[in-house]
Amino acid sequence: MVTKTILVFNVGSSSIKYSLFENTEKIETGNYERLKTKEDYKDTIEKIFEKIKNKKIDIIAHRVVHGGDLNHPTKISKSVKNKIQEFAEFAPLHNPKQLMVIELAEKYCNEQYAVFDTMFFADLPEVSRTYAIPKGLTKQYNIRRYGFHGFSHEFVSRNLKGKTITCHLGNGSSISAILDGKPLDTSMGLTPLEGLIMGTRSGTIDPGLVLFLEKKEKNANEILTEKSGLKGICGHTDFRDVLENKDKDPDSKLAYEMFVYQIVKIVGSYAAVLGGVDNLIFTAGIGEHSWKMRRDVCKHFEYLGLKIDEDKNKNSEEVISSSNSKIKVFVKPTNEEKMIVEEVLKNLK
Repeated sequence: MVTKTILVFNVGSSSIKYSLFENTEKIETGNYERLKTKEDYKDTIEKIFEKIKNKKIDIIAHRVVHGGDLNHPTKISKSVKNKIQEFAEFAPLHNPKQLMVIELAEKYCNEQYAVFDTMFFADLPEVSRTYAIPKGLTKQYNIRRYGFHGFSHEFVSRNLKGKTITCHLGNGSSISAILDGKPLDTSMGLTPLEGLIMGTRSGTIDPGLVLFLEKKEKNANEILTEKSGLKGICGHTDFRDVLENKDKDPDSKLAYEMFVYQIVKIVGSYAAVLGGVDNLIFTAGIGEHSWKMRRDVCKHFEYLGLKIDEDKNKNSEEVISSSNSKIKVFVKPTNEEKMIVEEVLKNLK
């Protein structure tokens, strides 16, 4: 295969992570955080291209959170950009920023691809992807559970056989049930708002609460997307701050316990869906680094024969379960950028 130099942009709601690959080999990476304005993003893109100016970029690949019915790597065109804009309604913290970076990068490279976070869940079973609303609305607006963090869930679970539950736990969090590499269910839905409590997102709530907030003339979207979750409970959006304060601040303690409780609820429900668990995986910032959270989650599944090795857990080793545990428990760094490159290269063949 001819060597392709591929620049991957993984753009978040306040960050840009870039990785430079020669085919599937990463040769450079960098991360810029706490970006707020369009100028911040523009300046960051200019810095990145200045930094890599000695490299000829063949392809730029962008992780896009919500692609709707686009479920394969797609060369970016005006119609694709329109689609990303259309589904920004369902991923307001991400799609607009990702589209902005796509347009900022156009002057540096014509060959740009979008690879969608939702692709891994494109074939979720109908029973788990369908919402119990009128079928006409479902068809008219393409309403379904799309799922997110697909690259991460796929990467950490590949090559594992059997009944696997993957926990991508970070500022945005989701959990998936996977059988022999095929996803059966996932906690995020039409939008990245469903599921677990997150940094600023409420996670799953009674839909009646949305109606109540709107009756009170409150901005439900802003409240549930930007002001809820850990931030709403205790004022902290960073889980490290929650951990640091939980022994002295009742609100931080509650936020921590609610986060653990919700993980346990979802993992437990997926154990029922799968008919047991062979593999439990923790990944992403919180999943990879918080041994206390892993310990507190895992102790709820001792009745299933799960046993963790305390020293291995504290050291965040790849396998933290004990040798006599009936469930294998992993701590796996995710690699969304590598998955994106692999998908683009497959598409070029």
